[in-house]
This record gives sequence, C-alpha cells and structure tokens, in this order.
Amino acid sequence: MKSSQALVLVFLALLFAWAGQVALGFFQVGRLEPILNEETNYPAPPTPSGLAQTGARVFASQGCLECHSLSVRGPSGSADLTRGWGPRRTVPRDYLFREPALIGLSRIGSDLSNVGLRVPESKDLLMHLYNPRQRNPNSTCPPHPWLFDSSLAGPSIENEALSVPTRDWKQLLPSYEAKALVAYLQSLRTDYALPEAPLK
Repeated sequence: MKSSQALVLVFLALLFAWAGQVALGFFQVGRLEPILNEETNYPAPPTPSGLAQTGARVFASQGCLECHSLSVRGPSGSADLTRGWGPRRTVPRDYLFREPALIGLSRIGSDLSNVGLRVPESKDLLMHLYNPRQRNPNSTCPPHPWLFDSSLAGPSIENEALSVPTRDWKQLLPSYEAKALVAYLQSLRTDYALPEAPLK
C-alpha cells in the first residue's frame, strides 16, 4: 500500500514539473504573435533572412554561446542598458522567429543581442571573426581562420576580400559559413518597440 502511494506521489511530482516547465511556458510564450508596426507596415520582431537563419546554426556550431549571451537583462538603468548592449531589455517576443532560440548564459564576451546595431559593417564583423585581436588587442575571442578561404588575387582583389597582408598574391575570402554567420549577427538588433518592452 505504501509503495503505491509513493508511486502516485512520484507521478504527481513529475506531472507538476511538466506542467510548470512545458504547459505553463506554452501558455505564456507559445501564443505570442508579432506586432505590426503601423509606421513601416513590417512585423516586429522582423523575420530574419534564410542566410541569417543558416548563420544561427553556424553560430551554435562554432561554440559562440560558450562566451556570449543574446539577452539584454534588467529594467531601465540596469547594467546591460548602461553598457549600451541594447536600447531596451530583451523579452520572449524577440525570439519568435529565432529557430532555435539561442539565449546563452555566459558573459565572458559581450552580449550580442544588439551587435547588428553596434557593429553594422559586415567587413568589421568578418575581420573580428578572422582575427579579433586586430580590432581589439584585449579580446578573448579565439580567431576563426577556418571560416575563410585563401585564393589567388588575379588582376584585382575582390570586394569581399579581407584587407590583411598575404603572401604570393593571395587574398582571404569569407566562406559561405562566414557570410551566413555575419548575416545572423547583423540580424541581431532590437531597435523596434514592443508593448511589453518600449524603447527608452
């Protein structure tokens, strides 16, 4: 008799844990929809391009979440907003079109949820991927040279080639994965207002 009661208690504990983790999350977040911006007639949050969605997978595969978060925390005046990591805090609606929703916990590096606003130039992001210490000597980010291909320059250097010194008339060109990763990073921006998170 006691063993059956213990089994029922274990079952109820698992049921409540499931309800708290899955069902409650679905009712709180699962029904969120984008907001239509009446001025631009675009949805907020914006839908990332296919290249940016591919870049999210590259971001995850390169282990960027080990050092970076993608969530500006806190109310107005918080440390994240004071640092300039974003114009407002991040809310669940911001992750609607992000599959998978990469959030991250570690902050060895800066938060990247608004890196598309802070570093809008693709050449700067590509240079950071190739050699982070060239842009910031104190950077702890590891270089990612495998995301670039070396090829002969020919009569002229291509527009997307990195401006780094090479030997034997070679040029460094970003691979498809590097371009996708940069497209993803440029899509990370919260310069739109939401009902639960207005711009400051």
